[in-house]
Formats: sequence, C-alpha cells, structure tokens
Amino acid sequence: MDVNTIEINYLTADFYKAISFRNEEIPDFSSLDILFYGDGILVNNNFKDPLGFTTESFINAMESQVASGDVEQFMERELYSKTEVFGTVAQRVSVYEYNFADHEQHRLPRGINFMQFIKVEGNWRILSMAWCDENENHVIPEEYLR
Repeated sequence: MDVNTIEINYLTADFYKAISFRNEEIPDFSSLDILFYGDGILVNNNFKDPLGFTTESFINAMESQVASGDVEQFMERELYSKTEVFGTVAQRVSVYEYNFADHEQHRLPRGINFMQFIKVEGNWRILSMAWCDENENHVIPEEYLR
C-alpha cells in the first residue's frame, strides 16, 4: 500500500470518527471542517430527491438533530474500501454500516459512500461524497463485502 492510500485511509477513518458518537457523549462535529476541501459537497441520495449539503450545512443539520433529541446516538464504520489514486486526485468506494440505537442489532443497515479526494499543499482532503443505503432494490455487490 502506498503512502497516498495510507493517508486517505486515515482521512476516511477520521471522517467516520467525526460523525460517530454515543448517547452519553456530546458530539463535536467541528473537526469535519478540516477534513474537507473548501465548502465540501455531501449528498445523501437515499430519497426521491438528493439532499445536498456543504460541510457547514451538514454540521448544522447534525447538531440540530442532536439538539432536538431526534438523534441520540450515531455510530458508523467502514466495512470495505477500495481506493484509486492518480497523481493528486483519488476516489474511494467505502462500504459502511451504521446504528442509531444503543443496542446491538443482528444486522446493521449498510450502504456505500463514493468519495473523491484531492491533494492540496501536500495534504489529502475530501472534495465530495455521495452515499446511498442498501435496500431491496440496491444490494451491495458481493465483491464489496469481502
């Protein structure tokens, strides 16, 4: 594994860590700002119409859900990844699972993040990401679950 892929692995792990919190913790989403280049682009494509965010509006939406009590816990982790790097650009397929509850479920919901990265001033940053959860119409390919 080359140094660029290793750096992107750490950056991706930092992203999942930044959005995950247990119900006894006060989440701090501010670290998301440094992970993204510029305003960032985050797109939740689970609905009829995509929900698009900048890093700032994503943080505001998450903080609002926590403050209202709609979300008391959110844990997300990567199950599989494939990263391709060319020069100062990269893309990653990141299969994730997540949980809103404090208890373990037999099978957690899963999905795929498609992430794009750029290298700026010697550091990798997330440029954009779009995600979709697995459902009966969209099953994660077997090669992404190994």
